[in-house]
Amino acid sequence: MTSHGTTIDGAELTAFLQQLNAHTLLLRCLGALAEQGIADRLAPGAKTAAELATGAGLHEETLYRLLRFAAAHGVFREDEAGRFHLTPLAEGLRIGVPGSVRDRLRRPWQDLIWRTYERVPDMLRTGEPAFELAHGHSFFEYLAGQPELNTAFDRTMARVSQLENPIIAASYPFERHAWVVDVGGGQGGLLAAVLDRHPAVHGVLFDQPQVLAAPEALADARFAGRWEAATGDFFRSIPPGGDLYLLKRILHDWDDARALAILAACREALRGQARLLVVDAVMKPGNEPDPNKFLDVNIMALNGGRERTAEEFRALAAEAGLSVLGITPLPAPATLSLIEMGLA
Repeated sequence: MTSHGTTIDGAELTAFLQQLNAHTLLLRCLGALAEQGIADRLAPGAKTAAELATGAGLHEETLYRLLRFAAAHGVFREDEAGRFHLTPLAEGLRIGVPGSVRDRLRRPWQDLIWRTYERVPDMLRTGEPAFELAHGHSFFEYLAGQPELNTAFDRTMARVSQLENPIIAASYPFERHAWVVDVGGGQGGLLAAVLDRHPAVHGVLFDQPQVLAAPEALADARFAGRWEAATGDFFRSIPPGGDLYLLKRILHDWDDARALAILAACREALRGQARLLVVDAVMKPGNEPDPNKFLDVNIMALNGGRERTAEEFRALAAEAGLSVLGITPLPAPATLSLIEMGLA
């Protein structure tokens, strides 16, 4: 068997497939451990599987074997006395820590995703999002009718943003813009980070009315008098008068037609030297490894959206009457880029 002139024997292919199967099972095992709060039970100190099983009401041998499997992948660490310790990866399974993935691993969310992925073969034939094929509704429509899942999704996004927002606020000269409008800004985490780092900036948080009912991130007294809320539909119109408009993780949710509608609404709001700052993944071209290529297929399956290359962003901007002025990758751990646009 060959691939681009390189011979791959059957053993290598078998090992590759076994690794894929192992990672699939690992994800499910980590979900089970997260469901039982094992990482939080280890926060006070190391424990044996027997101690953990007694405290959580679990089967001791099964728990030990799952923990040993996870430890072989750097999630938890077993010492010579058979006690398990937290590792940096295991910290991400705890409740409430910045960047926690616990909600994404727990059963309600994982079951939803697994049922979605089951329909990827049908998506391949039809082009319809796998989520709609599996659940009969679009992703956001479905979440609107499932408060528990919607809360878990919002909480997960907020924790991811806890890591990203300070990086974004430090990576762009927001102080050059007196009024910043965060389009689809949710609970206001990014706007709060910008206002916190740039004291001269004022902001507008723009989103749907139900989303803006209680923007927790902006409730701090130090932001009083420096921001206001505006409600509406970003597919139709966006408040004019801003000096800088933000679109963080918005365009990737949508196909090109819907993304173009959002950009067109932004263009109508821009005046003179005002700028639009798109904060989104920018995929590497060709065969280069890139976590955003996973995100691209994932968002296609969930919502019919897409991650885009730099050239695709430029083409989309041009069609909306905008021009890309620059693209700046954010430093790790963020995987996003800042795509600055202005009137063409």
